[in-house]
Amino acid sequence: MSTVRSPGAPGNEPLSTREREVLALVAKGTSNREIARVLFISEATMKTHLTHPYTKWGVKDRAAAVAVAYDRGILG
Repeated sequence: MSTVRSPGAPGNEPLSTREREVLALVAKGTSNREIARVLFISEATMKTHLTHPYTKWGVKDRAAAVAVAYDRGILG
């Protein structure tokens, strides 16, 4: 039996373009400071973009977020 999630449940919200960009750089091992520099945003803003997938997918850290992104084909 599979679990069906409701539209408001973690896992169903799409990522923004910026959230995908941040995750791609995290997956490459890029530091928070370098990600912020590359994307021309503050480090605090970068961290906000990184934590949004945690909430959207119900994960607790960057490694789990990157793993989900690979599983979903968001990262190549």
